[in-house]
Amino acid sequence: MRAALARVTNPIIWRIPGHGARKLFGFALAEQGSMIDLAAAARLTPSAARRAAYIRHLLDETRHARIFTARSAELRAAAGRPSLGPPRADTEDLFARLGEMRFLAFVHRGETRGCEQFEEYRTWFDHHGDARTAGIFEAILKDERRHMRYTRELLVEMTGGEAATRRELRRAMLWEGWRTWRRGGRFLSEKLYVGLMVVLAVLLAPFSLVVRLTRPATPGWVPVARASLRVPFGPARR
Repeated sequence: MRAALARVTNPIIWRIPGHGARKLFGFALAEQGSMIDLAAAARLTPSAARRAAYIRHLLDETRHARIFTARSAELRAAAGRPSLGPPRADTEDLFARLGEMRFLAFVHRGETRGCEQFEEYRTWFDHHGDARTAGIFEAILKDERRHMRYTRELLVEMTGGEAATRRELRRAMLWEGWRTWRRGGRFLSEKLYVGLMVVLAVLLAPFSLVVRLTRPATPGWVPVARASLRVPFGPARR
């Protein structure tokens, strides 16, 4: 699915001026976010063997983030624009939230989608004469395929078999769908709120103008009647 979408959107993504550099910078952010999650996994896993695998993986992701950032900066420099700066990704603490087994399923699914997507991008740049960017995707694809294999192997080892692994991957798919739906809902609610505030401002503008015309603001101090300032103290005199 992701590969088909990449194939359809390639002419739009990479031909719009400036969009390709932003897309590559987005990949740098994703790789850095993955690196942060893997660092947490290496710190929290009880297995020394899995810790070593996570560390190798996070070193690859760190290198990928640098490569994508540098290529994005090159494309922007060629267009006379400044770079987008170093990536600063957020983290969702996925290892702590999901547990190691579901975290591995999530990472495996992400690596699988990344391979499919990057293969399409590699082919696109190769066919359109950008050997440098095509070579970047090809080099990163080698790491992504290795990540896809080792996460599947660890998942089979932890779940106890292929059938259990497939069940865990289905659970990860459902969780990702729920996560995407919630993110989309938050995004739409924010946009809807801004839109409603703009509409209300436009609708209320005439009433605000009428109030200003009928009750103009008077600059300076407003006189107050002396009687209103009297405050009784003690019992009233008869």
